[in-house]
Order: sequence, then structure tokens, then C-alpha cells
Amino acid sequence: MRKKRNRAIDSLVQTAVQAQKRAYCPYSRYPVGAAVLTDRGRIFAGCNVENASYGLSICAERAAICRSVAGGNDVIRAVCVVGAAARPCGACRQVMYEFSDKDTELYLVDLDPATGRRRIERTTVFKMLPMAFDPLASGLLPANPRTSSRR
Repeated sequence: MRKKRNRAIDSLVQTAVQAQKRAYCPYSRYPVGAAVLTDRGRIFAGCNVENASYGLSICAERAAICRSVAGGNDVIRAVCVVGAAARPCGACRQVMYEFSDKDTELYLVDLDPATGRRRIERTTVFKMLPMAFDPLASGLLPANPRTSSRR
């Protein structure tokens, strides 16, 4: 089982690395790739897509999550973000939280484009957003048996 899990994480990281290469970032020149692994074992990629009207830009993490949801998946088991000093913004952290449980892993990959070296930091979505706005605790969402492990 552990080997299967490691292969899934390796695929997740590789998918995010490939997504970073497709980022559309002519304004910031800061390409980011992301990928999410769902509870069904599917991987969805996303990259940042900027716009001249900056508020219309979308981060890689949210792009990957939107693709996952559009594909019929609403529970994330792992997320990978690839970029220089990769760290999800606050909006992405909140969106990841919405589709995660307390064990959802987060892999932050600092990729040096010059050397191709990767430094991978592992944490969880919940640790990245302490005291998050919780739609379950607030009563906005009914308890979902698939995400009930939050508590």
C-alpha cells in the first residue's frame, strides 16, 4: 500500500511540474503549477492564468480544484504546488480547506528552473490555514459523510 501511495504522490508532483510549464503569467512572470489527488485516485492539474485586469487572474491551486469539481470529485486527499518558494495564497488556502479533511496532505515543491532541483516540503492543508472559516462549523453546509473526518 505504501508503494502505491508513493507512486500516487510521485504522479501528483510530476503532474504539477508539467502544469507549471503551461502557466500563463506575462505580468508577474511567476509560473505556478498545481495538482490535486482526489479520494477516487484521480489527479487534476492547474496552472496560474493571469489577466491584464489582475482581479480576474486565477491561481494554479484553484484552477486544479475547479477541474476536480467539474470532473465530479469533491474530496481532495493531497495537493501539490510547484513554484519558486511555492506557498498558496490565502484565497487558495480557504478553497483547499473547503474540499479537504484534517488529513489532506500538502506538498510544496520549490523548483529551481536553472538546475531542475526540487525541494519538497510536506504539511497538511489544515496546518496551512489555522482558525479557517469552516463552512461545516458555521452551519452553512450540512455534514458530509465523506468529509466527516474533519472533527
